[in-house]
Amino acid sequence: MAVTQKEIQYSVGIEDLYICMMATEPADAVPTFNEDIYKQTNITDLTISTTSTNFTKWASNKKIINITKNTAFGLAFNLAGLNREVKDKIFGKTRTKGISFETAAAKEYPKFAVGVIFPLNDGTKLARWYPRCTVAPVEESWKTQNEEMTVDDIAYTITADPLLFNDNTVAELDTGAAEAAGVTVEDFLKQVVFDESQIETLFPTTP
Repeated sequence: MAVTQKEIQYSVGIEDLYICMMATEPADAVPTFNEDIYKQTNITDLTISTTSTNFTKWASNKKIINITKNTAFGLAFNLAGLNREVKDKIFGKTRTKGISFETAAAKEYPKFAVGVIFPLNDGTKLARWYPRCTVAPVEESWKTQNEEMTVDDIAYTITADPLLFNDNTVAELDTGAAEAAGVTVEDFLKQVVFDESQIETLFPTTP
């Protein structure tokens, strides 16, 4: 056997946030998204958690099956603000002459795709689309300013669920992978990527 030592990669930060509203989501067909993709330079930090279940099977005194199923991702963003138009869209607010109303009735928040970029130490980047997201209500805090001006982050909790069409929860591009074949982060984030069938159409192989 040959022993090979490879360079390690690690995250050196997080870049812009991308949001694209979902237009339709049939259960038996591909979802559609609005043409507008909103890019925001506002992420202070992001914590990604999983909602997973484990199944194990023992036989003949041995663990013969160990299966993990991840049903959703939790995206906990701290954002240094958010554009008012984007914020109204993800919370489903409709304004008349600038005025909106909240009721106590049950409601379902709009679905949208979230894109994020993670630069790595070797100059490559990871880019991800979470295609089926919803936001949770946020806690707000307003306070007076003093001589030492501060801009507090706002915490947004977003849940990335699997798509009805194909069960996909995230699509990821690694620009450092040998198979990336020149696909750039900019190419990847021009549209929401959510299914393997899109790859050859969006990123055709050049001779």
